[in-house]
Amino acid sequence: MKPGIKITDTELIFTEFASKETGIVKYCKSFNLKLNEIKLIGISPRLALDDEIVFILVIDNEDQIFPIPDNVIGTKGLENLEKHFKLKSIIEEWNKFEYDDHYGKIDKVLYPKERYWADLFEKDWKLNFRTLYSWIKPKTFYGSLNDKNGLE
Repeated sequence: MKPGIKITDTELIFTEFASKETGIVKYCKSFNLKLNEIKLIGISPRLALDDEIVFILVIDNEDQIFPIPDNVIGTKGLENLEKHFKLKSIIEEWNKFEYDDHYGKIDKVLYPKERYWADLFEKDWKLNFRTLYSWIKPKTFYGSLNDKNGLE
């Protein structure tokens, strides 16, 4: 199957890119999620050494985090995700961040609209700890999801 995002009537399917293509720091595993089980979609800007990268984070009803690398930017699959969830352009959202925002200290909610641009994670010791080493391991998402985003 072709790597990237596919949206069906009922599912979000992400097929991983080969680690040779993304590099090990951006490699994300394949997953399938039912669309009605998606609670939050967020954006997580990071540094991979000194390169600015971004992950799209899909969080399900059980608070599991499914990352998608920025390799999907400019693809039809991402465009379909943006349309289905009525998201603004991911690239435009990413452009709102400054270089210093890529140290793992800022992650923002894009969906649902009621929580747009809220902090995805609580500002606690886990988030502070993550900022110390996120440039070495940019795909770390340790942190407590912000309770205000629960929307039960």
